[in-house]
Amino acid sequence: MPDSFMDKLKRAAGNVADGAKDLAASTKLKMDISGLQGKIKDAKQELGVNVYAMLEQGNTIDNITGAFVTVQAAVVEFEAQIAAKQAELKKIGDDSA
Repeated sequence: MPDSFMDKLKRAAGNVADGAKDLAASTKLKMDISGLQGKIKDAKQELGVNVYAMLEQGNTIDNITGAFVTVQAAVVEFEAQIAAKQAELKKIGDDSA
């Protein structure tokens, strides 16, 4: 038996609602990714400022390396979060991030 007009309308409304949910989720994930990329940039810039100051103060290479290792760990964590969010984007069908 063919679908009634109301059945088709309900199905179409459901598809629109699902599409809106996916769009909202995709937009949020993209904003999260952008924010994490900003945190990476900020961490690297702050490292540069700190290393410059450390060099001016005559700090040893060990101190400078320690500062780098700390920032590197944060960057690796941010990159892992970005990868997870990109995987989520791919699951909802928007891999253009």
